[in-house]
Amino acid sequence: MLYALLCLLPPALALLAAILSTRGSRRRRREQAAAAWQQLLTIEAQSPSAHRCHVAHVYQRARRGAKVVIVWTATGARQDTWFWGFWPAPGSTLLIHGSNGYGPHNKNPNVFYVQPGGVIADAPPGAYQAWAEPRSRPGTA
Repeated sequence: MLYALLCLLPPALALLAAILSTRGSRRRRREQAAAAWQQLLTIEAQSPSAHRCHVAHVYQRARRGAKVVIVWTATGARQDTWFWGFWPAPGSTLLIHGSNGYGPHNKNPNVFYVQPGGVIADAPPGAYQAWAEPRSRPGTA
């Protein structure tokens, strides 16, 4: 009986260590996401010509970029967008510069094109929620 308990002790300790390290890494990821959102807000305040959008759906990833449906946060309008040399994550929030043009892939006269360097800031999915939760901000409990 004692031998069986001693055999189970190392795996139990390893499991406990894994659980405790996961809790710390979740907190760290939440803090990093909150910091990314704060940085996006800071850059937005300094870049009045940049537009904030939410990545609703990535429908094609290509070697040269991605075709994406974005939602403009100012209006709630959805728009097809082509990102040259950038592959945003679904659910992320971006500050972008770009221009409207014709989309030959879907014959859409109103595709938003973001050239290389047109993504000014990028916050990962869940960044706003992490930022809005006071525990995620550095220096808070």
